[in-house]
Amino acid sequence: MNSFPIVLTIAGSDNSGGAGIQADIKTCCAFKVYAASVITGVTAQNSRHVYGVEPVSAELLEKQIDSVFEAMTPDAVKTGMLPTPECIRMVSEKIRKHRPRHLIVDPVMVATNGDSLVCGNEIVREMKRSLLPLADLVTPNRSEASCLLAAPVESMTSEEACEALREICCSKAVLLKGGDMEGDSSIDWLFDGERFKKYSSKRIDSPNTHGTGCTLSSAIACGLAKGLPLHKAVRVAKDYVFHAIQKGKNIHIMDGHGPLYFFT
Repeated sequence: MNSFPIVLTIAGSDNSGGAGIQADIKTCCAFKVYAASVITGVTAQNSRHVYGVEPVSAELLEKQIDSVFEAMTPDAVKTGMLPTPECIRMVSEKIRKHRPRHLIVDPVMVATNGDSLVCGNEIVREMKRSLLPLADLVTPNRSEASCLLAAPVESMTSEEACEALREICCSKAVLLKGGDMEGDSSIDWLFDGERFKKYSSKRIDSPNTHGTGCTLSSAIACGLAKGLPLHKAVRVAKDYVFHAIQKGKNIHIMDGHGPLYFFT
């Protein structure tokens, strides 16, 4: 039988369908990659507000992850919202046990509408202690990077911020995203410990940007699952998000920050 690339997403559920597990699965489908999922928490949210987050128990989280690896071998794993320190510890323990080929950590903390999804020093400490050192790639935006560094990245050059993030995260590589910055271009910086690579795209004037971070990290995971080297996987993923925003800018699905158009 022919093998098929598999991505496992470990993230929260977004009932509006634009971010989280739902965005991850849609992205995998667009890349023709099989998506398995582990839900870390259920959110009540839309494009305007996050109304609540309810974490999944550590016991159920453990059973979800083990049941996936019992039946299949994901080529890449990506994590999104991890709402409690206990959740982060369990995911880290299972990553060490199952040793997936690629791990992408998207340190989701704030929704596109600006509302907090997870917060607190304990979350950040546990993430830096147990999960981030296992990652092949960490993908913070500027506000998440500032939270991880406990210092505003605006006071640093992008290269300095990437170096500081890689050091404090102990990960193999860092992608510092620039989608939440102002300007005519959206610029992301990748640092793998040896070289910096700049990815720039024209900023699109669109209200529909809900779930861009989830989509980008999932798209990178898809590229890695299909055998692309990291630098190429990031380039392909960024191009995909650009076209997903461009094609979705005039589509009205929900008020406020609507979703991308996934099937470009």
